[in-house]
Amino acid sequence: MKFLKLDEIDSTNNYMKKNIDKFSSYDIVSAKNQTSGRGRRGNTWVSSKGMALFSFLLKTDKKLDINEYTKLPLIAGIATLSAMKKIEENDYKYKWTNDIYLEEKKLSGILVEKVENDFVIGIGINVNNQIPEEIKDIAVSLKNKHDIDKVILTVVETFADYYNKFSSGKWLDILDEINKYNFLKNKKIKVNVGSEVYKGEALDINKDGRLAVKINNEIKYFNAGEIRIEKGFI
Repeated sequence: MKFLKLDEIDSTNNYMKKNIDKFSSYDIVSAKNQTSGRGRRGNTWVSSKGMALFSFLLKTDKKLDINEYTKLPLIAGIATLSAMKKIEENDYKYKWTNDIYLEEKKLSGILVEKVENDFVIGIGINVNNQIPEEIKDIAVSLKNKHDIDKVILTVVETFADYYNKFSSGKWLDILDEINKYNFLKNKKIKVNVGSEVYKGEALDINKDGRLAVKINNEIKYFNAGEIRIEKGFI
């Protein structure tokens, strides 16, 4: 495992993508600060001193159908949650598809990007950083101080364990664990699909990775790439 540590960079994902030939599975790039961090759908990820900001590479297993890798954000999410429990015991929740929540606020975000047949997994975790006043109602940091490198290594090592389970055919066991921590379950949510807006009650995450939502006594399933969950619940 290669662990490259940088002081400041535009994005650890961008760096790894540009230099992907130099990396192997589970090699890590970390930064103390990112100037152009991104979340899903191009959203800006606010970076501040004391965060764990890193990316690592996953080379695909030729024995697995490439379509199975649509579940990768879910695996990265539950692996991050499990790793955080090892670092500091808290009542973490898993917000589909791959955010970690604590005390109803966002603790960690994950961005998975495909590069040819491989994947770069970028993760940002609020560890030792102070949350800016303007986002204190939606973001949270850990209660205690921790060694950032240890946090990063714990997440990547835990992900490797989950990925081994996944590639060994134990996806349904992983999914059961994900639904155990399902932050959205039984909450009323509003989702946008193109120009359509739906209101309903979130249920479990389905075995294909889609979120089940009860809408007017009918169950509908939504893909991560086609919906946006509103900031406030209704």
